[in-house]
Amino acid sequence: MTKELITYIVNAFTNSAFNGNATGVVIDSVGLTDDEMSKIAKDLKQHETVFVKKMDVNRYSTRFFTDKGEIDLCGHATIATFYALAKEEYIIPIDRGTVDIIQHSRLGKIPVKIEYKNEEVLGISVFLEGRELETSVTKEEMAKVLGISKEDIDLENKDLPIKKLTSGICDIVVPVKDRETLSKISLNYDLANEIVKREDALSILAFTTGDYERVYSRTFSPGLGIEEEPASGTSALATLKYLRDLGLSKDVIESVQGVSFGRIGYATAEYIEESDKIKVTGEGFVFLTGVLKI
Repeated sequence: MTKELITYIVNAFTNSAFNGNATGVVIDSVGLTDDEMSKIAKDLKQHETVFVKKMDVNRYSTRFFTDKGEIDLCGHATIATFYALAKEEYIIPIDRGTVDIIQHSRLGKIPVKIEYKNEEVLGISVFLEGRELETSVTKEEMAKVLGISKEDIDLENKDLPIKKLTSGICDIVVPVKDRETLSKISLNYDLANEIVKREDALSILAFTTGDYERVYSRTFSPGLGIEEEPASGTSALATLKYLRDLGLSKDVIESVQGVSFGRIGYATAEYIEESDKIKVTGEGFVFLTGVLKI
């Protein structure tokens, strides 16, 4: 018997076509096997595909798949999923204010908020905790990975370190001195893959900033089989945590990503003192609506 599943392609961290990071979102995926989810993700050919099941009012189960298999969480895919659910009114809209959602994932229960104005979706926020982990990565080897000099790995000659930070997706975070350096990065994919495997990480995040409020970044994810992602929510989180922990930024940054792709995305990351979590907020755009038949 043929199964029919409503499926969307949704761009996260943008409000337009051809920008941000695209995600497959499969609704009401009850009864799909792990093998079917994996095959669907491969055939949809997005960096990540999310399979969503409603558990109760404003409570949803989510599973995230890449070409390489299931992962615990994905920031931009979370934004895309709940934007689609809100925009297509699987979640009942309100005139203005926020609707609180509980997202169940392999990392546990994750708070999500949907902001409305005049019954239109303004943005989706996900709340995650960032943690620092030990790393053995040196500036010398990272310079070889990124195709830049060791001296390029810094901001304003502050002798800043490389850090490893996680919020469910583990990033090796690398400051670079300016936007010109960021744009000329030429990734050695094989060497990058070796390092992320050694470090039990998924991505290498290179970023730069001039004012510590607007940050430009590039996210390379060989651990997910992806050379570079147009926009990443967990990378925005990791950037803010990196800067705050070193006393270099206040509690909010705007993360600009995807410039090298011509698929620009904007994410806001904000530290929330009451919960000791970081809120990542972005817009969405439903690029495609269809029915998946298997």
